[in-house]
Amino acid sequence: MTDEAKRLSIGEFSRLTWLSAKALRLYERRGLLTPDLVDEYTGYRYYLSAQADRARSIALLRRAGMPLERIGAVLDSAGRERRSLLAAYRDETIRAHERAVALLDGLADDLTGERTPDVAAELDVRARRSPAAAFVSRTVRTTAADLPTHIERSAVALAQRAGASAERSSPLVVVYHGEVSWESDGPIEVRVAVADPANADSTEPAGSELVVDVPYGEVQFPTILRAFDAVRAAADCDGRRPSGSPREIYRDGDPFRCEVAQRFVAG
Repeated sequence: MTDEAKRLSIGEFSRLTWLSAKALRLYERRGLLTPDLVDEYTGYRYYLSAQADRARSIALLRRAGMPLERIGAVLDSAGRERRSLLAAYRDETIRAHERAVALLDGLADDLTGERTPDVAAELDVRARRSPAAAFVSRTVRTTAADLPTHIERSAVALAQRAGASAERSSPLVVVYHGEVSWESDGPIEVRVAVADPANADSTEPAGSELVVDVPYGEVQFPTILRAFDAVRAAADCDGRRPSGSPREIYRDGDPFRCEVAQRFVAG
């Protein structure tokens, strides 16, 4: 057996890669880094020196904040596909950083008293007709911490399931059937529109809704809550009554556009 093929205990491999045994076991459970051999009697795990590069790559991607479920896709790809996955995550990281900076700037205004106390009143809530829609959907429970990941993963899965029937020009809709916060987990329903109702999980009739544009820096919890507060309040006055659950509507654009909407009926 060559030095490269020599099996190392988990302790030796840990020292070689600067990864703890706990981290190595986690990566094994997630299918990211499987030991070359697991002794059937002792349960001891042994790795090959050649696996060190993959282990270090996992550690670097984790340091960059990449979720474990995405790391596997990156490491199992190569060439142009890998560059594309990394570039996509880089762009998402930049957008998340920009939103975080905007959030901190807003908090600074709040804490120094430079922002108007009734911030919801500053939002431009408008009424419009919403067309009928057929869609495929997925309902999941998630807290605010994992919300973006669940929305993204659900949207991709639904688009794949819809296939050629997916309405690419229609927005992505996320309906909030329950409260989502750091402690509360919804549920939420992610919807992707389809052209043929025969391929849909459900349909929604045309109706009236109140909608507000969400500033780019506020498309995150908890700053987006003021948009929900604004449409809920508007749907419960002037003879109107809220109908159904509030929702986020995501439209492609530059920058990516988000609206919060609440359907209503006239009193």
